[in-house]
Amino acid sequence: MILVNRVERVLKRGPYPTWLGYFLEKKFFQKCPIHDLQKNECNRYCITCDEPLCKYCIKDGHHNDHKILTIYRHVYQDVVRLDDMENHMNCDKIQPYKCNKKWVVSLNPLPHKGSWSRIEGDGACKFCKRNLTNPQTNRFCSIACKVKIGEEAAEYKGPKVNKNGVRYRALKFKEEMEQSQNAN
Repeated sequence: MILVNRVERVLKRGPYPTWLGYFLEKKFFQKCPIHDLQKNECNRYCITCDEPLCKYCIKDGHHNDHKILTIYRHVYQDVVRLDDMENHMNCDKIQPYKCNKKWVVSLNPLPHKGSWSRIEGDGACKFCKRNLTNPQTNRFCSIACKVKIGEEAAEYKGPKVNKNGVRYRALKFKEEMEQSQNAN
């Protein structure tokens, strides 16, 4: 609940579309509650109506003049085409993935691999600390992470360092080592 409130606050003050928070909370690829037919999974999202849709909902004609996003699956995660999402928000610094020859971005963070102790600037997502494949240009692993951080245009300035160029995390470790040695 706290995370939802944080997303809502960011959406109210930020440059994101108002429907984005609701879109990120939706569950896709479930059976359509309206159409009891084969292959009726909800893999589209109507921005105008704020609801997941199946292909039969689209064919019914109730959403003809509405803005529709198609949701895809990539490594068991919900993704949307990068080109489609860029029509609605700035997707800079979100890591794209190749899915069936299309560039896509993940709606929510992908599962973590490796260490959870990554720090900002070490090639990890600024929100969830997931490893990024191209940390020189990307700062977030998903749309949700970018929204949660509340960053749209602020430029990344690299890891926090002191005037000698040493990372603060390294300084803290050095101080702890010195304190333990002085205690002995």
